Amino acid sequence: MTARIVVVPGPGLDGEQCIEWGADAGVEVDVRSGDPAVVLAGVATRAGPAGIVIAPGPAGLEAGGLAEAVAAAALPVVAVEPANVRQSVPRPEKTPLVAAGARLLYGRGPDTGRHAVLYLARRRTQVPDTLAYGPEPSQAGDLWVPDGPGPHPVAVLFHGGFWYHAWERDLMDGLAVDLARRGIAAWNAEYRRVGAGGGWPASGDDAGRATEHLVALAPVYGLDLGRVAVLGHSAGAQLALWVAARRRRASVHPALVVGLATIADLRQAMADRIGGGSVARLLDGGDAGPDAALADASPIARLPIGVPQLLAHALDDDVVPLSQTVDYVAAARSAGDEVTLIELEAGGHFDLIDPAAAAWATVAAAIEASL
Repeated sequence: MTARIVVVPGPGLDGEQCIEWGADAGVEVDVRSGDPAVVLAGVATRAGPAGIVIAPGPAGLEAGGLAEAVAAAALPVVAVEPANVRQSVPRPEKTPLVAAGARLLYGRGPDTGRHAVLYLARRRTQVPDTLAYGPEPSQAGDLWVPDGPGPHPVAVLFHGGFWYHAWERDLMDGLAVDLARRGIAAWNAEYRRVGAGGGWPASGDDAGRATEHLVALAPVYGLDLGRVAVLGHSAGAQLALWVAARRRRASVHPALVVGLATIADLRQAMADRIGGGSVARLLDGGDAGPDAALADASPIARLPIGVPQLLAHALDDDVVPLSQTVDYVAAARSAGDEVTLIELEAGGHFDLIDPAAAAWATVAAAIEASL
C-alpha cells in the first residue's frame, strides 16, 4: 500500500507541486486546505498518514494553539518556512512549534517543501533512532541500522550546505536509507553550523565528537568499529577529511574516508568565492584567528591523512568546481596517501546524494567493496 502524506498548503508551499514531489518519492500526497491546527486535529487520530507538512508562516511558528495541536498529534509534523527569517533569535529550535515536537525546515527557498516531503517519505518504512552526542541542540544524529544481526559496518555521514544553519542532516537521509539497505549502518550526524553556534573550530569539534560517539553506540546497536567510513558531501566532505586526519588523537579510526563533491582546499575556495563568503564565515570568530583556523580546517593543509580515501566529483558540478577534488587528489597522492578518484561525466552537485542516481550507485558499490 502506498504511504500517504498530508500537506496543508501555505506561504511558500504549493499543494500541486507537493503532489509531484510525492510521486517522485513514491508516496501519495493528500492536499488539505484550511487552518493547519484544525487539519492536524482531524488527521492525527486516523490510521494511515505517514506524516503531515504544514506551512504556517513566520507568525505560526510562534502560535500557541498550533503548537498544542502538534504536541497532541500522533504522527510526525514537518513545518516549512521557505524564507530565511531565522537570522536572529529566537533560533528555530526554540520556537514553540519545534518545542512541541515539529521538525522545522526553513531558509531553503522554493525547494524547502520538497525537502519536507522527502523527509517524511524516507521514514515511511523505517524510523531511525535520534540520539544526542552532546548537550547542544545540534549535537545529535540519526542512526539507521540494517535488518539482521550485527556487527555491522558503519558510515558516519556529514551533510553539506556551506556550513550554513538552514541546511541540516535530512540532506543525507536518502543515502542513510540506502546504506542501511546495503547492510551498512548509517550515523547521520548533525553539527553546529554557522549561525547556529558553529564556525571553526566548533563545527569540526562536533564532527569529531559525533564520530567518537560510535564507541558508545557500538555495543548497543551491533556496530563494527573496525569497519568505519566517514562520508561527507561538499562542505561535509571537508569535515569528513578533517575527522580522518585526527588519526592517533581519536578513539575511532576510520578505515575509509569518502568525499563527494569535496571542498578540500579552503584557501582556494575562499579565493574563488565558492559558496559566496561561506569559507570566510566558517573561519571567522575563532580564538586563534582566521589564518590559524584555515591551517587547521583545510584538508589539503593536513596531508598526509593516512587513511584510504575515495573521492567522487562530477565534471558538470557548477556549485563546487572539479578542481577542488582533482588538485587535492594530486597533492594527497604526492604526500603518500592512498586515494581513489571517481570522475563522473554528469550528475552536477547533487546526484551524489540522490540514492536513485547512477552517480551515487557507483560510489555506494565502491564503499561496499571497501568495507
